Amino acid sequence: MDEIKQGRHSEDPADLLLRLALDIGEGMLRNGGEISRVEDTIERICYAYGAAHVEVFTIISVIHAAIRLKDGSYSSQMRRVKSTGMNLGKLERLNDLSRRICRDTPDYTEIDSQIKKIKKGSAYPLWAELLAPSLAVGAFTAFFGGGILDVLIAVALGLMIWFIDNLPSPRLNAMAKTVVSSFIASFIATAAVMLGANVTSDYIIIGVIMLLVPGVSFGTALKDLLCGDILAGTMRTMQSCLAALMIAFGYMLAITVLGGAV
Repeated sequence: MDEIKQGRHSEDPADLLLRLALDIGEGMLRNGGEISRVEDTIERICYAYGAAHVEVFTIISVIHAAIRLKDGSYSSQMRRVKSTGMNLGKLERLNDLSRRICRDTPDYTEIDSQIKKIKKGSAYPLWAELLAPSLAVGAFTAFFGGGILDVLIAVALGLMIWFIDNLPSPRLNAMAKTVVSSFIASFIATAAVMLGANVTSDYIIIGVIMLLVPGVSFGTALKDLLCGDILAGTMRTMQSCLAALMIAFGYMLAITVLGGAV
């Protein structure tokens, strides 16, 4: 292996190459990449740097890969992915990086630097991250028939959901955050009606819940199934259905707390 490609790393060439490929694959899986894309990306990167044989197995929580270089060196590594989400901005940047790696084969030091930059950075500026859920929730509320006050309350709830979703709490996983978001949205919308505000809680709740519905995740699950990744596709389908149940659970919890006033 050419020293320029290896960079100034003390790791074994096979271990280093597979580690960097898995860094990209893991990032894609965490941010909503389908299984076939993750496996194909890891394979292409390894082959671009001279691997003689590559095997990759991926489900939504684990990536296991092994490579053998032409000089006979071998490496096998596994990545445990404890949480996944949907960030198409980061997914696009990782995909662009993988294509550039396969095309230009830069040195390993540059690849490592680019991966860390993508993982630490934000795909969008803060104002765009705040504007997107606000516009989405407001538009859905208006679409379902809500008035100006309904839209304004829904926009505020959309911002609240964004803060809950980005809350760095080890005790709240994605499912728990969905329950909390659904409960608070239903509770506040109904409480506003009970306090005499001229709003319709149904329109607000429906508009806000549309932000929580795992539509893209369910579409990715179907694509995994159609691509032959039955195990991963089934797991993702179940994950999407569980997310939908958590939305309903949060709503039912609000009904219970308010004594059936929703």
